[in-house]
Amino acid sequence: MNIALINPRSRVLLVCAVILALLIPTYPGHAQNVQTEISFTISVEPTSLTAPGTVTVSTRIANAGTEDMNSPISLYDPDGKLVTAFADGGSLPRLPAGESHTWQGQYAVKQSQLDEGKLVYTLRYNTKDALGAVVEQNLPATAIISFTGERVDLKVNRTITPEVVRRGKEVTIIYDLVNQGNVKLTNIDIQENRLISTRKQSIASLEPGASEKITFTRQNVGGDLTSSALITYRKAGDRKSQDPLTIDAVTIPLAKPGLQYSLTSDKNQYNIGETAILTLEIKNAGNITYSNITVTDPKLGEVFTNVQIAAGQTKQLQKEVTVSETTTYAFTLKLEDNTGSTMEEKVRELKVSAYAEGQMLRLNLTLTASSEVITALPGDITFYLNVTNDSNTAAKNIVIRHAGMEIYTIKELAPGQSTMVQRDYSLSQAGKYQFNAIATDVQDNKVEFLSNALNISYTAPTVVPTREIIVTIAPAVTYTPVPEDYVPAGGQARDILFILMLALGVLFGLSAILLVVSIVMRAKARAKSNAAYDTFELAGTRDYTAPADETRLAVQAVSDTVQEPAAQEADEPQEELPHQKYLKSQQQPTEDVQESASEPLAADEEGAFRLVRTQETDDMPGEKSAAPPQEEDVTERRSRRAQRHKAEDARDNPRDH
Repeated sequence: MNIALINPRSRVLLVCAVILALLIPTYPGHAQNVQTEISFTISVEPTSLTAPGTVTVSTRIANAGTEDMNSPISLYDPDGKLVTAFADGGSLPRLPAGESHTWQGQYAVKQSQLDEGKLVYTLRYNTKDALGAVVEQNLPATAIISFTGERVDLKVNRTITPEVVRRGKEVTIIYDLVNQGNVKLTNIDIQENRLISTRKQSIASLEPGASEKITFTRQNVGGDLTSSALITYRKAGDRKSQDPLTIDAVTIPLAKPGLQYSLTSDKNQYNIGETAILTLEIKNAGNITYSNITVTDPKLGEVFTNVQIAAGQTKQLQKEVTVSETTTYAFTLKLEDNTGSTMEEKVRELKVSAYAEGQMLRLNLTLTASSEVITALPGDITFYLNVTNDSNTAAKNIVIRHAGMEIYTIKELAPGQSTMVQRDYSLSQAGKYQFNAIATDVQDNKVEFLSNALNISYTAPTVVPTREIIVTIAPAVTYTPVPEDYVPAGGQARDILFILMLALGVLFGLSAILLVVSIVMRAKARAKSNAAYDTFELAGTRDYTAPADETRLAVQAVSDTVQEPAAQEADEPQEELPHQKYLKSQQQPTEDVQESASEPLAADEEGAFRLVRTQETDDMPGEKSAAPPQEEDVTERRSRRAQRHKAEDARDNPRDH
């Protein structure tokens, strides 16, 4: 190749690549040399302890290489803490080639480290990798230390069988106790959870390195269980027990099987010679774990082996088979679970039909509609389903269905024949609509065919535009601020009018009070007048049964004196006129009636009127005149009446008395 023909930029890139190829291998070798040139050793004194205590630690670091170690070196103890006494500030700044650095210090050994039998110190320093990046290096050194004192160590392992227990079965819990110490253990007691057992089990003694097993069993399980244990023990020769061991609680659930399985194929109809894909789906919805599952079939033999399915897991297993004839597959599952049970389950059979050329039934369903848009809900629409037999055999009993409902049945459809199914619907909502048809083929298999999906949308009806209403905006009104000292006109007149109305109101109130007082006084005066009226005798009436007093006699004397001449004149005979004899007979009955009617009624001392018999001039023969009442009785009645009127007067007018 002619180098002169190479592009200058390409030549520069080629030179850079060669240089990098030469430099890169040198970096790993340098880093590796640095790592192997540092040596680090450690020792302890004493090398054995009977109990936790302090030991002397001695370390030596040497640079056996030819290059100086310029990176700081730090020392860390077994607890991961920086040893500050190792160098100035706990870090050695550099270590020249061929030189070494030693350090000696004290360290407190713990029981856990005695049990492990070693102490580990670590050197930390930095190096650079091939790309020049800083890498932290850790170089450990180990010192062996043994424990020669007494060590008490009891290890307990628990095994639960089964992990999930079926109802009515039993569960077994085994405790494996190992004495990992160097002293004998005695009086080992184990108390299991009361849900498992109420009986405590014991081990008399356990030599160093020996082991024992204790078994607890719970039968006829009816629910979830919990296993936990408390273990107490003693060191041989001691009366006091060691710190008890507590075994954490573990739940042993009751088995809840939930295994579901199904067998399907990619299609149910195949031409002879085609390949069918059988799919076995296993879904574990329970809490049982199944292992080593084997699936077999009478025709295929072992289909699947060593299948594992945990609780809550789902698996799909596929098997390809060549279809040569119509075959029914019946899979059987052999299951082993973590309850300790082994069982078999039968999968629902699957029929795969094989057809010779031209025997397979084919129907073509084409769906159309009167409109793909509805403007109302519900909206009326008409669906048209065209069914065509595209196979070489007749299709029988074709059932047209929609949404799981049978809407029409075609008894038979010859090869190449078509028919139209029309149906009117009232759609309550827009969406996707699809019909299906189920027909019977020559092997009496039910075959399903789907039509195309038709989308029916909803569009609101177009609203007639309305005339736009122009709103007239009222002009802005500017208000002048009112001064603080402003007094509105007519304010004085309103004050005067208010005072006049107040005065009129007061006068009206006084008038109302006076009116009420006058009404009350008039009522009292009327009551007095009625009471005084009862004290006097009515005019024109006379009580002939009561004796006359002086005043009445005087009045009567004057009346008799006045009426006496008139009576004398009446007694004188007068000449009777001719017409008076006719009137005399007519007037006499009237005068008798008037005379009886003009007699007034007499009132008693209570003010009530009573009938008084008038004294006749001529006594009836055989009867005696009634004796006049005594004067003392009349005086007593009048006295009582006067006292009553006086009391009423004093009650009505208390201020006058």
